[in-house]
Amino acid sequence: MSLKITFYDGVGCIGGNKILLEDEENAIFLDFGTNFKAEGMFFDEFLGPRSGFGFYDLLALDILPPLEGLYRTDLEYPGVWKRYSSHPRYRKTEVQGILLSHAHYDHCGHLSYVREDVPVITSLTAAVICKALQDTGGGNRLQEICYINPREYKDGLLQTGHYKSTAFKQRRYKILGKDFIPESACTFWENYDHSRKLECRKLEAEGSEAKIGDFTVKIWPVDHSIPGASAFGVKTSEGWIIYTGDLRLHGKNAALTRRFFEEAAKLEPVALICEGTHPGTKKPVTEEEVAANCFDVVSKAGGLVVSDFGPRNVERLLSFLEIAGKTGRQLVLTAKDVYLLEALKAAEEDGVPDPHADGRIRMYVKPKSRMDKWEAALFERMPIDKTVTAEDIKKDPRSYILCFSYYDFHAFLDIQPEGGTYIYSSSEAFDEEMLIDHQRVRNWIDYFGFELYGTLGRDRERSGFHASGHIHGPGIEEMVETIKPKVLIPVHTEEREFFERFMGFCKVLWPEKGKCNIL
Repeated sequence: MSLKITFYDGVGCIGGNKILLEDEENAIFLDFGTNFKAEGMFFDEFLGPRSGFGFYDLLALDILPPLEGLYRTDLEYPGVWKRYSSHPRYRKTEVQGILLSHAHYDHCGHLSYVREDVPVITSLTAAVICKALQDTGGGNRLQEICYINPREYKDGLLQTGHYKSTAFKQRRYKILGKDFIPESACTFWENYDHSRKLECRKLEAEGSEAKIGDFTVKIWPVDHSIPGASAFGVKTSEGWIIYTGDLRLHGKNAALTRRFFEEAAKLEPVALICEGTHPGTKKPVTEEEVAANCFDVVSKAGGLVVSDFGPRNVERLLSFLEIAGKTGRQLVLTAKDVYLLEALKAAEEDGVPDPHADGRIRMYVKPKSRMDKWEAALFERMPIDKTVTAEDIKKDPRSYILCFSYYDFHAFLDIQPEGGTYIYSSSEAFDEEMLIDHQRVRNWIDYFGFELYGTLGRDRERSGFHASGHIHGPGIEEMVETIKPKVLIPVHTEEREFFERFMGFCKVLWPEKGKCNIL
């Protein structure tokens, strides 16, 4: 047999999926995400991998796999491969593509280090979200998931070139599930508000199936907490391999996930690589329940309302938009949220409002001495009567729902709310760092006298104000029993015991990090 699967990350942990599928001379990765838990063992907000050493720091800490030929040559610090040629997992590899399931950083973040000519195969919606993330990004994390800022070796370090002489290079993105790319999406993809030029590479439409080397690849849209999430099927010499990415059955698009189950079953797959983030959940809170509970709270609220939910959770944003309309309030979004809606409109995503025209939407104007160029361009596009300031909200707090979260709290010092309603509609803390963050959130809430709805900390009881983005235990059972794989491979999970129940139904393969499995 020639079919090999190596799990370089996403094993025994949540996120960071990096799964290499090889068949003879053909090789593709299933996702290439950031393992935040692994990075958090060594780095924090102020101590990150050194940019002047390219991918060396992450390679040295066993966070990136030692695969020569996979990474950007401009991030290759001189002598790095000579040093790692004796590593037990070192080898040279030629990858034909990376299948990207969705645009969460734990699945796409480490694309930043991959060669820009290696195609990323994904949905159109996931592609434009990736670009929106990079366009509006910042901080100390390398976020070059759509276009790269080329480095050059100078004075013993890898440094960015002068912006007037070095253009950004755009990655190859192949769009599966589309026969053509809408003109609006092409325009968004090729636009860049920056001093430096962008050497544009067109989005490539691949139709219903793609040929990647000798692999045939299929895509299915699935329900998740971010638009554009997909599962994949890869036809190999030994049969079909199915990869779920992240998915669920309790969102408003649950029918998409069940359709994926049914169509994947028809392929009689040799293996199902399956996520298992929350298999212990028996009956999850649904998005409909969250929307109903939030509406009940807002409809009774007398003052300012703050809704705190995960970034890029557009389904939750649309629920609050509907609530704003029903309660006579306006939904106040950050500039990043408005930019994301622009991206989704460009991709012709169903149900997404035009932030420039929808009367329920306002954009918050944050006091800044200097705007980033993307912000300045956005403010030029946004009609002045579609923006609000802290003074506007302070004068009439009952008229607004603020979509704010942790990094927006400075605004409260300007708005000076006197009580109000704070709806925490995001996930519980899953590590010590998040527990500290949640305590800070509670401090702000208490300081300004907000009444809290939702759960901060590690309490996983049903608060009714948040729905997980991940499939629950009975849903996993339904998926496995419907698809009927010969081999079940759990990833993106810490719950090994749950999957042992399938051992009498099919073979269960427990992957080990860096170990090659032959199917």
